[in-house]
Amino acid sequence: MYPFVDVISKLEKRSRRYRFYRQLLCLIAFFLLCYALLLSLSVPTVFAQYSAHDFMLLGHPVHAKLLCTAAIAIVPAVVFSFLIRKKQVNIIKTIESRYPVMKERLPTAYDNASTQNIIVHDLLVGVSGDISSVKWSKIISKNGLIMLVMASVVLAGVVSFASSPDAPRLMTPDQIKSAITPADEDEREAAADEARYQQMLSELGYEAGSGDSEIAQIYGKPSVAVIEGTSIELMMFSDAGVGQSARRTEIDQVNFISGTVYAATPVSSETYIDKLPVENRDLIKEYFMTMAEAG
Repeated sequence: MYPFVDVISKLEKRSRRYRFYRQLLCLIAFFLLCYALLLSLSVPTVFAQYSAHDFMLLGHPVHAKLLCTAAIAIVPAVVFSFLIRKKQVNIIKTIESRYPVMKERLPTAYDNASTQNIIVHDLLVGVSGDISSVKWSKIISKNGLIMLVMASVVLAGVVSFASSPDAPRLMTPDQIKSAITPADEDEREAAADEARYQQMLSELGYEAGSGDSEIAQIYGKPSVAVIEGTSIELMMFSDAGVGQSARRTEIDQVNFISGTVYAATPVSSETYIDKLPVENRDLIKEYFMTMAEAG
């Protein structure tokens, strides 16, 4: 076997090995990226109902909700890594592009490596001598693998940070629960009441975050009262028992008549000592005096 045939064979094996490593690192990097994104969206909250299936592995707890999240993340990672997969490198053409002296000579020699004649023999010997000047690093570069390793390490740190409870979230667990849990009748009615309440405040001139609106919130949600024969807007707060008129719609003045003022007669009440049994008053009085001296 001529030396150049052995060199090409080894380069092809190394190219296939590097291609496999690159595909694997791409899969890992895309998986970590998708997993970190799902953690920031609080997706594990969706699978919290499977917490009964948690188990221990090598002394460490394994949560079912995280396994389900990882299973979802692996799907787009496989798709992305498949779409950007690198095709098999043609070693002979790569050598030709890097070393013009090998152009046309190398493929001809490789195709006729088993041919026995003087002309081909001279070509094979000449190519075998020139192949020693070929540097493998120019044919197969490790730069892509190094960059993928560094990206995977960085993304692993991002996943570790996103797994902590204090990490910021694009969506909170409560938002996820409200999105996946259908609202019942009470919640729909409460949402409708809140919408009507905000609309009424807007019609009355209140703005969100204004001082009057904040004061109104202290007393609870107002209700609108309609008095027959009189068109007024009245806000009554159920929690405080007081009302506030917002605007008068009639020109006529309404006179109010005050009621009769009743006199208040104070009545004395019994003290604590008067309620005690007569036979125990001295004993209890002495007890409290002793406690006061001791204190």
